[in-house]
Amino acid sequence: MTTQTSFYKHPDLPYSISTGISEHGHAEIEGYLKSLRVQGFCVIDGVIPEDEVAMARENVLSGRQLLQKDRELERRKRIDLEHQANSGDDQNDNPNRLDNWHSNPARPPLPPHAEICDISRCEVFAEYLAAPRMIEVARAMLGPHIRIMQTEVNKSSRPARKPISEDQLRRRGWHSDWPHDLTAYGPNTDQPWKHCGAVAQPFPDVCMALSTVWYLGPEDVTPFNGGTWVVPGSQKDPRNPRGPDDGIDQWSPIPGEFQISAPAGSVYIQDSRVWHSTTLNQSDYERTGVVCRYAPWWLSGNEFANLHSGGHTLRTYVPQDVYQKFSPELQLLYRHLAEGEMDTLQPGSQSDAVRAQSLRHSEETAGNSHLVVGGMSIEEWESRRSQRKI
Repeated sequence: MTTQTSFYKHPDLPYSISTGISEHGHAEIEGYLKSLRVQGFCVIDGVIPEDEVAMARENVLSGRQLLQKDRELERRKRIDLEHQANSGDDQNDNPNRLDNWHSNPARPPLPPHAEICDISRCEVFAEYLAAPRMIEVARAMLGPHIRIMQTEVNKSSRPARKPISEDQLRRRGWHSDWPHDLTAYGPNTDQPWKHCGAVAQPFPDVCMALSTVWYLGPEDVTPFNGGTWVVPGSQKDPRNPRGPDDGIDQWSPIPGEFQISAPAGSVYIQDSRVWHSTTLNQSDYERTGVVCRYAPWWLSGNEFANLHSGGHTLRTYVPQDVYQKFSPELQLLYRHLAEGEMDTLQPGSQSDAVRAQSLRHSEETAGNSHLVVGGMSIEEWESRRSQRKI
C-alpha cells in the first residue's frame, strides 16, 4: 500500500468516538457538529449495533435482488405506456432503448408508474436511517424538517482486480455531491433531460444537504479496503475539483487529504460541498454500503435530478403498504415520496412558525436602539437561542 508521506495522516479535530469525540449526551452530538462545520464530515460509530449489522446487510443484499426485478418491470411498463400513447408509431421494444432517448424525451410518469424507491425493498435496514443520533445531527445542520432525497442501496466497495499499481493507488476522483456536483450528472446535447442542475459557484456558505454512507461490513472500513478520501475544510473553499475554471486536477492527490476509518455499523456523514473521492478496495472482500442524502424541506428534487436516485429518475415512490410498516420517525423522512400521502411541515418547523406569528400580535416593544446590525456572530446567536430554550 502506498505511504502518503507528504499528506496529513489525521484531521485537526476528532471526527468520531473512535478518534476522540466524547461518548453519550450533548457533548457527543456537539462533537459531530463541530467536525461537520469545521472539517465538513464526521462518523457516528455504532448506529447499527454490532450484533445487528449482519441482519441489516443481508436485508440490503436481498433487497438488491428484488429491485433488479422491479427495474425490469418498470422499464417494460414505460414502453407499454408509450405504445398506448403512440399506437400508430413503429416502436422499438428493447427495454434498454430508454437509456438513449434523443427525440422528444418525456420524463417518466408519476406514481404508480415511476420507479419504486430503493428503501422499499430494504425495510429492516431502513429503520436505522431514523436513529436518534443521526436525526439529531441532521436537524441541527439542516433544520427541523428533514427528508431523505436519495437512497441508493447498491453502493458496495468491491475488491479491485489484482495486481494494483502505485499509479492506481494514487489516482483520485475528487468531486462534491448533488446539489453541488458541477457535472450535473452528465447532460449532453442528445440527452438534455439528464441535466439535474447544480448550485452555481461560488457555493453559498450554507450546508444544503448531508451525504451519508452506511457501512454494513462484514469488514470495518480502513484505508486498505477503500475508506473514502476527504479533504478536511474543503466545503469552505470557493473552488471545486470539477470547477471548469479552477485549475484543480480531480485525478491527483491533494495536500491535506485524509482517508476515513470506521467500524462496521457506523455512518459516515459529509456536507455535500466537501471534496471527496472513492478509492480501490485492496482486500479480498466486498464491503456492503448504502448511500442516503438528507436534505431540508426546501431542496427540491421533483423537477430535475433524473439519474441520481439509484434508477432512472428522482421521482421515486414508496408504496403505501410499505410506508405503513415504517415507524413514525422513518415515515417523516419518506412521507414526501409515499404513495397517496401529503407532506406537511414537521412539528419543529410548525412550532417555530407559531412563535414567529406571535410576535406579529404583540403590543409590547422595547425599541431597537440597542441593535447593532452585523454585530452578532452565528455562534453567539446559537448560544443565546439555546439559553432561551432552557
